[in-house]
Amino acid sequence: MRKSIKVSNITCAQCAKSIESYFGGLEGVEAKVLVTSKKVIFNYDENQYEEQSLGDHLRIIGYYPIFNNEEQEKAKKRDLIDLILAAILTFPLLWTMFEHLGISLNVPDLLMNGYVQWAIATPILFFVGRRFFQSAYHQLNGKNLGMDVLVVLGTSAAYIFSIYQTLTYDSHAGHAMPELYFETTAVIIFMVLIGNFFENRVKEKTSHALQSLISLGAKEARIRRDGKEVLVSVDQVKVGEIMIVLANEKVALDGIILKGESYIDEAMITGEPMPAFRKPGDKVIGSTMNTVSTLEIEVTAVGQDTILASIIRTVEDTALIKPKAQRIADKIAQLFVPVVVFISIFTFLAWTFIVDGGHPLSHSFAPAIAVLVISCPCALGLATPTSISVASGIAFREGILYKGGEFFEIANKISAIAFDKTGTLTKGHPELTEIIGDQDALKYAASLEYHSNHPIAKAIVDAYDDELFDVSDFEVILGKGIQGTVDGKKIVVGSKALMQELSIDLSSFDPKPYLQQGKTVFFTAINDKIVQMLAVEDPLKDTAKGVIQELKRRGITPYMITGDQKMTADYIASELGIEHVFAEVLPHEKAEKIHEIRNEGHIVAFVGDGINDAPALKMADVGFAVGSGSDIAIDTSDVTLMSLDLGLVIKAIDLSLATLKNIYLNFFWAFSYNVVMIPLAAIGLLNPSLAGIGMGFSSIMVVLNALSLNLFKFKTFKEE
Repeated sequence: MRKSIKVSNITCAQCAKSIESYFGGLEGVEAKVLVTSKKVIFNYDENQYEEQSLGDHLRIIGYYPIFNNEEQEKAKKRDLIDLILAAILTFPLLWTMFEHLGISLNVPDLLMNGYVQWAIATPILFFVGRRFFQSAYHQLNGKNLGMDVLVVLGTSAAYIFSIYQTLTYDSHAGHAMPELYFETTAVIIFMVLIGNFFENRVKEKTSHALQSLISLGAKEARIRRDGKEVLVSVDQVKVGEIMIVLANEKVALDGIILKGESYIDEAMITGEPMPAFRKPGDKVIGSTMNTVSTLEIEVTAVGQDTILASIIRTVEDTALIKPKAQRIADKIAQLFVPVVVFISIFTFLAWTFIVDGGHPLSHSFAPAIAVLVISCPCALGLATPTSISVASGIAFREGILYKGGEFFEIANKISAIAFDKTGTLTKGHPELTEIIGDQDALKYAASLEYHSNHPIAKAIVDAYDDELFDVSDFEVILGKGIQGTVDGKKIVVGSKALMQELSIDLSSFDPKPYLQQGKTVFFTAINDKIVQMLAVEDPLKDTAKGVIQELKRRGITPYMITGDQKMTADYIASELGIEHVFAEVLPHEKAEKIHEIRNEGHIVAFVGDGINDAPALKMADVGFAVGSGSDIAIDTSDVTLMSLDLGLVIKAIDLSLATLKNIYLNFFWAFSYNVVMIPLAAIGLLNPSLAGIGMGFSSIMVVLNALSLNLFKFKTFKEE
């Protein structure tokens, strides 16, 4: 069972590690954390766990699950109250900070009293800052030290040192007022809370695509039960029940139309702007919009089995992708806190015994605290998930679903792309293009073909727009054609081989010119005499030639791998400009051809749509599945193209490259921030309170940079 649970206080990658390591120690459950969406994705055994028990386990380790909107509002309200309380209590201490800095702002003597500052700082540290202590405890427990540990160390050290200074100060002895750091404790917590507040608002934008997807789902369905139509929650609908969908209503669940015809707006799923005509026997997708007339639909999938649920899973899982750079950063982050603590101690000792020998300890204390506070491991952990979350939203709007974790790393290395022909380079729907001979005889062929479910039969019927004749004695001759009686005449529609088998003279028709064009040729015979020749072809997609030319311009070699006959494959390849063609290839041999191309030193992508393409999709370094294809092909791919537009291949590659650059820019910021700021803090150029401001906003910079991906513009190329 899979379940996503929102958690209010997930702030960074270390939170994710704490949660994942805890549940990793339990049997029958696996947890993955989406930091940007503040969600935990559980895969668990229903016999051992239920949603509420998973929530109880989260609470044990200090994280607060949100199961409904009411709880979410409570969590936001709680955070806002903490922020307001911190602001009210921090202001008077912030006032005293300026006095310590030598800036006179007429601070009342009462506020300069150490005991008064102690009283103000205590609720800030232990009530407002309780979340940091809780998280730090669980991070220490799980040996995943993060920002919260640094916050607790920095604020507690400043608080305890200030108490010591206050208790040991003797005003009657004539000593100068000691330097207190209660305001540092307060300001650090306040600034981190402000940083978290803005970061959460920005993060909500990075997960906008996922929230939009979730909102697409219908809450209720109109189901026929006991002869009555009743509205029920989609959670209560079972597979096989009859769903009634009125005009301008949302199709609640996946199904097959039993009765009625209508146009279905599938733009939110496929990206296609024009509504698609659907009739009895056609599949419909849950969350799409019925625009014209009432439909009766048999439900075929509910819950996690629906297409929308599958897409949501894919988008969620994409945010868990960790390119090599992020895996390295994760290892650095594990060592980050111990190293920073060591630097802080070294800084304190250096200032005490070398730089500031003989001076009060407070001079050494400030830079040591600043080192702890300015450091920010969160930016390292957020570098990848924020960028990928934004990119996934952009991709989904274009009709692209990223799935494979390797894609972002190797997209810029692809040097060869192999395409399946039928349904990939071509539309996958044969069309009648030529009628040679008696034009009127089409009515006999169409009347006969109407009774066949072969794709070519459909092409012939679609080309005829008049009334059909009744047919008797209908017979299918497997692999060769069909025959029957129409209007009292014996009609045969079939291949050259069938005509030769029936000893029907073919001399008056020459199929060779059409065969050389990659077309399939059939003959219509009336009473054992051929009266017409029909040429059928699977037309190329509008964008196919433009995509091939664009790939060649980029130095990427296109290949075609097809099970079709060599003559047809060669003609299609010549039309597109593909020099490398493998024809008459059996399904299992497609993967072998991919292997051959890889052995030539290429990083290979494969684009396909059928069940027979699944092995090749898996063998390729990157697999692109056309979304209208089989479920198996889509499941084995790294990228799913949800519409028939081959231009999405180029867009998917370009967006992945932009995303990878964005991730590297995030890492550059995260590393450079720490490399520059920690030394500045160590040499005493940063006040601890100012350091708190820097830490609070460092992660925000990473998230804002990720959001800049929304400015990415796809390149256009000529469609032939």
